[in-house]
Amino acid sequence: MQDFDEPGQADIQAVTRTSRILGLFNVDRTELVTVDVAAVLGLNRTTTHRYLTSMAAVGLLEPGSRHSSYVVGPLAMKLGAMATGSAGVLAIAPRFMAALSDDLGATVALSLWASTGPMVVHVAEPQIAEAVLTVRVGTVLPVDTAQGVLFAAFLPPEATHVDAKRERLKPAARAAFDAHVAEARETGLAVMRHRDVGIVAVAAPVFDATGLCSSLAVVGLAGTTTDAAVPERARRVRETADRLTACLGGQIPEFLLGIS
Repeated sequence: MQDFDEPGQADIQAVTRTSRILGLFNVDRTELVTVDVAAVLGLNRTTTHRYLTSMAAVGLLEPGSRHSSYVVGPLAMKLGAMATGSAGVLAIAPRFMAALSDDLGATVALSLWASTGPMVVHVAEPQIAEAVLTVRVGTVLPVDTAQGVLFAAFLPPEATHVDAKRERLKPAARAAFDAHVAEARETGLAVMRHRDVGIVAVAAPVFDATGLCSSLAVVGLAGTTTDAAVPERARRVRETADRLTACLGGQIPEFLLGIS
């Protein structure tokens, strides 16, 4: 008689394939398309589709922006946060982020450091706004973004492997990245204007008892209105990040305490 408490070969195979699918995500691949997953796993599209939809049903994945595509789901996010010790910030940040988003009329994003880079784990959008920039949860941001700059500035290099990511930047982008990291260490803020994609982001670090645990950013569409609002956004995002730090029992580095 079969012991139903003991996993069978089919169960083990399913777990193996699920882990391989999750392992396909990296800084350059934040969205998986069924046909590409099928090719990597060596399965037909029907079987692959069944795996992907089953993973989405339990929260390991969720539908992406394209047809038959998937991104990291909320359950995988939660497990990742627990693994990095950042579950606490995910429990309390949403209400602070919602208030900040509504007050500023802009999108607010929270990121944790994943092995592949800064990963967006929660997003708050204003309830009333003429134009809102949408950031998808599960997106792994490039290292030369406002949130990536903060992690590079306040986490040890061995924790981020940021040097390898930095080397992949073109010389001009690498020099700009280094300048932004140095500025973030002095000011406790990262302000990035991505004119090529029309985005302005202002980010501040959030600390818990172990050190930097996440980065909080206000992001908006580039333009004269957003540029004029940067100082106020910087003040408010720092204020909110500091409140989160206090709630988490974290310690703001002494060299940042006197910065206004």
